Amino acid sequence: MATVPPATPAGPFTPPTNVRPTTNPPDTWECSLQLTNNPRAVRIVRHSVRIALLTYDVCQSAVETAELLTSELVGNAVKHADSPIYVRARARDGIVRVSVWDSHPELPEPLPLTTTDPFGRGLYLVHHLSHNWGRYSLDSDSSGKVTWFELTT
Repeated sequence: MATVPPATPAGPFTPPTNVRPTTNPPDTWECSLQLTNNPRAVRIVRHSVRIALLTYDVCQSAVETAELLTSELVGNAVKHADSPIYVRARARDGIVRVSVWDSHPELPEPLPLTTTDPFGRGLYLVHHLSHNWGRYSLDSDSSGKVTWFELTT
Protein backbone atom coordinates (compact mmCIF):
# COMPACT_ATOMS: atom_id res chain seq x y z
CA MET A 1 0.00 0.00 0.00
CA ALA A 2 1.43 3.38 -1.00
CA THR A 3 1.77 6.08 1.57
CA VAL A 4 0.79 9.65 0.92
CA PRO A 5 3.46 12.22 1.74
CA PRO A 6 2.45 14.57 4.53
CA ALA A 7 1.00 17.92 3.53
CA THR A 8 3.28 20.89 3.97
CA PRO A 9 2.01 24.25 5.13
CA ALA A 10 1.56 26.69 2.30
CA GLY A 11 3.20 29.55 4.15
CA PRO A 12 2.12 33.19 4.01
CA PHE A 13 0.49 34.48 0.84
CA THR A 14 2.68 36.81 -1.18
CA PRO A 15 0.79 38.75 -3.86
CA PRO A 16 2.44 39.10 -7.25
CA THR A 17 4.36 42.35 -7.63
CA ASN A 18 3.05 43.14 -11.12
CA VAL A 19 -0.63 43.25 -10.06
CA ARG A 20 -2.01 46.28 -8.31
CA PRO A 21 -5.25 45.89 -6.35
CA THR A 22 -8.01 48.27 -7.29
CA THR A 23 -11.07 49.41 -5.41
CA ASN A 24 -12.68 50.95 -8.49
CA PRO A 25 -14.65 48.77 -10.90
CA PRO A 26 -13.44 48.66 -14.50
CA ASP A 27 -14.67 51.34 -16.90
CA THR A 28 -15.88 48.67 -19.32
CA TRP A 29 -17.80 45.55 -18.30
CA GLU A 30 -20.39 43.17 -19.68
CA CYS A 31 -22.70 40.50 -18.33
CA SER A 32 -25.12 38.14 -20.08
CA LEU A 33 -28.15 36.20 -18.97
CA GLN A 34 -30.16 33.45 -20.65
CA LEU A 35 -33.75 33.15 -19.45
CA THR A 36 -36.43 30.60 -20.14
CA ASN A 37 -39.53 32.02 -21.76
CA ASN A 38 -41.57 32.23 -18.60
CA PRO A 39 -43.36 35.10 -16.84
CA ARG A 40 -40.90 34.72 -13.94
CA ALA A 41 -38.13 35.85 -16.31
CA VAL A 42 -39.18 39.47 -15.78
CA ARG A 43 -38.60 39.27 -12.04
CA ILE A 44 -35.32 37.44 -12.50
CA VAL A 45 -33.99 39.96 -15.01
CA ARG A 46 -34.96 42.93 -12.82
CA HIS A 47 -33.01 41.48 -9.91
CA SER A 48 -30.04 40.49 -12.09
CA VAL A 49 -29.76 43.89 -13.78
CA ARG A 50 -30.03 45.65 -10.41
CA ILE A 51 -27.24 43.57 -8.88
CA ALA A 52 -24.96 43.94 -11.92
CA LEU A 53 -25.38 47.72 -12.13
CA LEU A 54 -25.03 48.30 -8.40
CA THR A 55 -21.91 46.12 -8.36
CA TYR A 56 -20.36 48.40 -10.97
CA ASP A 57 -21.32 51.58 -9.09
CA VAL A 58 -23.95 52.81 -11.54
CA CYS A 59 -25.99 55.63 -9.98
CA GLN A 60 -29.26 54.67 -8.30
CA SER A 61 -31.53 56.52 -10.75
CA ALA A 62 -29.93 54.78 -13.75
CA VAL A 63 -30.24 51.42 -11.97
CA GLU A 64 -33.96 51.96 -11.38
CA THR A 65 -34.55 53.09 -14.96
CA ALA A 66 -32.57 50.14 -16.35
CA GLU A 67 -34.61 47.73 -14.21
CA LEU A 68 -37.87 49.15 -15.50
CA LEU A 69 -36.88 49.29 -19.16
CA THR A 70 -35.27 45.84 -19.16
CA SER A 71 -38.38 44.34 -17.59
CA GLU A 72 -40.52 45.98 -20.28
CA LEU A 73 -38.39 44.50 -23.08
CA VAL A 74 -38.23 41.06 -21.47
CA GLY A 75 -41.98 41.18 -20.80
CA ASN A 76 -42.55 41.80 -24.51
CA ALA A 77 -40.25 38.91 -25.39
CA VAL A 78 -42.08 36.56 -23.00
CA LYS A 79 -45.39 37.59 -24.53
CA HIS A 80 -44.42 37.36 -28.21
CA ALA A 81 -41.55 34.86 -28.55
CA ASP A 82 -41.45 31.12 -28.06
CA SER A 83 -37.77 30.66 -27.27
CA PRO A 84 -35.26 31.44 -24.56
CA ILE A 85 -34.52 35.13 -24.07
CA TYR A 86 -31.00 36.49 -23.94
CA VAL A 87 -30.14 39.70 -22.12
CA ARG A 88 -26.79 41.47 -22.28
CA ALA A 89 -25.85 44.50 -20.20
CA ARG A 90 -22.62 46.35 -20.74
CA ALA A 91 -21.08 49.64 -19.79
CA ARG A 92 -18.50 51.69 -21.61
CA ASP A 93 -17.57 55.36 -21.42
CA GLY A 94 -20.42 56.30 -19.08
CA ILE A 95 -23.10 54.54 -21.14
CA VAL A 96 -25.00 51.44 -20.02
CA ARG A 97 -26.50 49.45 -22.89
CA VAL A 98 -28.99 46.64 -22.36
CA SER A 99 -29.92 44.37 -25.28
CA VAL A 100 -32.69 41.77 -25.32
CA TRP A 101 -32.79 39.02 -27.97
CA ASP A 102 -35.82 36.86 -28.69
CA SER A 103 -36.90 34.60 -31.54
CA HIS A 104 -39.96 36.58 -32.64
CA PRO A 105 -39.12 38.04 -36.07
CA GLU A 106 -41.42 41.07 -35.97
CA LEU A 107 -39.82 44.32 -34.87
CA PRO A 108 -41.69 46.00 -32.02
CA GLU A 109 -43.38 49.31 -32.71
CA PRO A 110 -44.64 51.70 -30.03
CA LEU A 111 -48.43 51.62 -29.80
CA PRO A 112 -50.49 54.81 -29.71
CA LEU A 113 -51.02 55.89 -26.12
CA THR A 114 -54.53 55.60 -24.77
CA THR A 115 -55.97 56.08 -21.33
CA THR A 116 -58.13 52.96 -21.58
CA ASP A 117 -55.79 50.17 -22.74
CA PRO A 118 -54.13 48.27 -19.88
CA PHE A 119 -51.05 47.57 -22.04
CA GLY A 120 -48.93 49.14 -24.75
CA ARG A 121 -46.84 51.60 -22.75
CA GLY A 122 -43.57 49.64 -22.60
CA LEU A 123 -41.88 51.00 -25.71
CA TYR A 124 -43.23 54.46 -24.91
CA LEU A 125 -41.33 54.24 -21.60
CA VAL A 126 -38.22 52.92 -23.35
CA HIS A 127 -38.37 55.78 -25.85
CA HIS A 128 -38.86 58.52 -23.25
CA LEU A 129 -36.68 57.29 -20.39
CA SER A 130 -33.63 56.07 -22.31
CA HIS A 131 -30.86 58.13 -23.81
CA ASN A 132 -31.12 56.11 -27.01
CA TRP A 133 -32.90 52.94 -28.12
CA GLY A 134 -33.55 50.81 -31.16
CA ARG A 135 -34.34 47.42 -32.57
CA TYR A 136 -33.06 45.36 -35.45
CA SER A 137 -33.75 42.03 -37.11
CA LEU A 138 -31.11 39.35 -37.22
CA ASP A 139 -30.15 37.80 -40.53
CA SER A 140 -32.15 34.80 -41.75
CA ASP A 141 -29.64 32.30 -40.30
CA SER A 142 -30.37 33.51 -36.75
CA SER A 143 -34.05 34.22 -36.54
CA GLY A 144 -35.31 36.85 -34.22
CA LYS A 145 -34.53 40.38 -33.23
CA VAL A 146 -32.69 42.50 -30.71
CA THR A 147 -34.25 45.43 -28.90
CA TRP A 148 -31.88 47.65 -26.93
CA PHE A 149 -31.62 50.87 -24.96
CA GLU A 150 -28.85 53.04 -23.58
CA LEU A 151 -28.65 55.14 -20.42
CA THR A 152 -26.02 57.63 -19.41
CA THR A 153 -24.54 57.03 -15.96
